[in-house]
Amino acid sequence: MGRRIFGSAALFRCKARELAGPGPGCYPLIMTTQAVRPPRDRIDAVLSAFKAGDRDGAADLLATLVADNPALGSTWGPVSRLALGLGETSLALTASGRLSDLDRRDLSARLNHGALLAQHGQAASARDLAQAIVADHPTQPSAWHFLGSCRATLGEGEAAIADFRQAIARSPDPFAAAPSWLALAEGRTFTARDDADLATMTALLARWPSGPGTNEGKAALLYAVAKALDDLDQIDAAFAAYSQGAALVAASRPDDQTGADAFVDDLIAGFTPDRLAGLPAGDDSRRPIFVFGLPRSGTTLVEQILVSHSQVADGAELNLFRTAAIPVGGVSPAAVNAFAAARPDGFAAIARAYLHMLEDRFGPDGRIVDKTLNHSRYLGLIHRVLPQARFIWLRREPGAVAWSALRTWFAQGVNWSWSQDRIARYFRNEDRLHAHWTGVLGDAILTVPYEALVADPAGWTQRILDHVGLPHETGLDQFHKTERAVTTASFAQVRKPIYTTSTSAWKRYEGHLKPFFDAYSGR
Repeated sequence: MGRRIFGSAALFRCKARELAGPGPGCYPLIMTTQAVRPPRDRIDAVLSAFKAGDRDGAADLLATLVADNPALGSTWGPVSRLALGLGETSLALTASGRLSDLDRRDLSARLNHGALLAQHGQAASARDLAQAIVADHPTQPSAWHFLGSCRATLGEGEAAIADFRQAIARSPDPFAAAPSWLALAEGRTFTARDDADLATMTALLARWPSGPGTNEGKAALLYAVAKALDDLDQIDAAFAAYSQGAALVAASRPDDQTGADAFVDDLIAGFTPDRLAGLPAGDDSRRPIFVFGLPRSGTTLVEQILVSHSQVADGAELNLFRTAAIPVGGVSPAAVNAFAAARPDGFAAIARAYLHMLEDRFGPDGRIVDKTLNHSRYLGLIHRVLPQARFIWLRREPGAVAWSALRTWFAQGVNWSWSQDRIARYFRNEDRLHAHWTGVLGDAILTVPYEALVADPAGWTQRILDHVGLPHETGLDQFHKTERAVTTASFAQVRKPIYTTSTSAWKRYEGHLKPFFDAYSGR
């Protein structure tokens, strides 16, 4: 595919070089009346284009605004969030960086910029910024917590734990330190029942205040205590703590299960082989490698194996395709069919936007692993936008994934994970989608059973490479030594060699999971 110069990151880079004259791959800019409009009007124009579903037009307008660098002051914060909503990583980071640089005393702005760096593959830069923030704000627990989080994603475990302890010690309200206790508990192993950290957390729980707004903090601390009890093999007590914490969160994070069931029904009925084949095709690029699967099913393991290959640049839960697909107005069969009828060239435009976003974040070279959650709902559209793309779908023993989901503290976006009934219903829908898409797309999908992968990693690694068109390379069995930031809940596991005990560890809790198995089997 010929490289399109978007009015976003590419245009921004060109604008920065404008005084020296356009360089290779950079077109001269054409000045319009847009450049002299007041900044507020220009932001409103971006919002109007965005609301109208014109993602590319909104990105072009926003890129010109960022390149002109007007004196927006605190408005750089909303500009950054708008750029993020458009999938424009470079613009979002530039805007948040400008806000962060306005005032070193503005802790919130600097932490937000650091979080954005960490979320978009720049964990080392985020850690460096966190160290600078701690130097400027040594008494602020949030600064220490953020530094610990950055170090944890980079594998600096002991330093991260020390930072979380600093955050706890500096918290003026011991109950507000619950997130740091949870991070500390997740980062260490408890070996003694009289552990001082466990005793402190248990005592804090005993005097936890009641009232509105206290549930999430208490739930986080319950999860921290549960992790310690699990390490100590106190199964009943650990499960009770996890369950109590999950129930507190479930009450404040509703999950529309009936709507989710109906949506899956619609996808299965509407995306038949004939109807998919009748849709226009987008772009033949095979750069992205899509990895599907439930959280905690082994997707991060496969990602880590792939990014250890010399021809794969990186990967993550990117959340970029859905942004590129904004013009469609949804991923239901009705929305996709209406878009195809109105814009026969629209799928190619979505492909260009998505591939541009990959290049903006990762550069122009190398394959990219995209393991965004919920892509199983987008698969019909993804397949037509990128018909040569290959998909890897992880499957794992349902009980193992259910237990891992229930015990994992998801900060946001996984509202089905906070009860056994919700988990079972979500899994049943995922099973239906896997059966449907493998039947419709055939060889485009490679199903990888997690248990088989850990039992025969060399054999399955070769099958994965063959499926996505990558040559064999020696040393991929040492994937855990590949240095990269891992921001998902699996960050600790992927830094270890494959171990088969992970396939059966959940069975200690099998007796406690009867509500899940009953709901999953339809009893």
